[in-house]
Amino acid sequence: MMERAIGRGCLTAGFLAGLVIASPAFADRAETVRGLVPHRAVYELSLDRRSDRSDVTEVGGRLVFEFSGSICEGWSSRFRLVTRLTNSDGTPRVTDMRTTSFEDGEGKTFEFVNQNLVDGRVAEDTKGTARHDGGAVKADIVLPAPRRYDVPGSALFPTEHMVEIVEAAKAGRSVAEIDLYDGTEGGARHTRTTVIIGREQTGADDVSGEAETVKTLTAGKRRWPIDISYFDPTKGGGDTTPDYQLGFLLYENGVSRRLKLDYGDFAISGSLTAIDGIAATPCP
Repeated sequence: MMERAIGRGCLTAGFLAGLVIASPAFADRAETVRGLVPHRAVYELSLDRRSDRSDVTEVGGRLVFEFSGSICEGWSSRFRLVTRLTNSDGTPRVTDMRTTSFEDGEGKTFEFVNQNLVDGRVAEDTKGTARHDGGAVKADIVLPAPRRYDVPGSALFPTEHMVEIVEAAKAGRSVAEIDLYDGTEGGARHTRTTVIIGREQTGADDVSGEAETVKTLTAGKRRWPIDISYFDPTKGGGDTTPDYQLGFLLYENGVSRRLKLDYGDFAISGSLTAIDGIAATPCP
């Protein structure tokens, strides 16, 4: 679950349907989507804190994320997340999560391939496609077995989700409730998220302890601290406890820094150690 949470919160690719983007009422949204910057980022993971109740005593790992494409050709994302968790009895567990996804240029379809290995053994192998279809989202799963999953029409694909957060931040909102479909959990369900948007940060950007090259991609860009709570929609409506929470500093061009994943009993931090821009294919 930890690996999926990190992937959901900070790795996003895709955008809203072309009809929405083309509408004059959503001119700001079109500007946000066009401003997304293709890049490759590396984050080093470590244990941020733990309580006496936590069975996790050590955390190490690395997340590599690559986001490429353009508003014309669509967006592709790849990430690989390798983590090593050590329990109180000294037993380590190594997980290796690999994800590839694509969202078409109109934001109508989302293709994904997810594989998760635990101590070298395949724990999840999922492949599928989801599409906006009228007032609903239809998800067709190919692996592990063919099936159809109906998603509420309010659910957004990953970059749609991120663009919605950026737009809410630009509008000065402090809270946003957004459903997300990212193909995780075997593609079997969507996730409900509550997004808390902090006050916009201004002035000099402190990147101490992280990659200095981030300044090349973020100079002059607006930025906000973000906290996202992820809820399982299959649980009862009275359940108010999130499965986990993810915090990060989000720039208006989609770059994320200062990751923090909070499970209550323990929390994990992700430090941006390297980031480089990727040339985008110019639109005709």
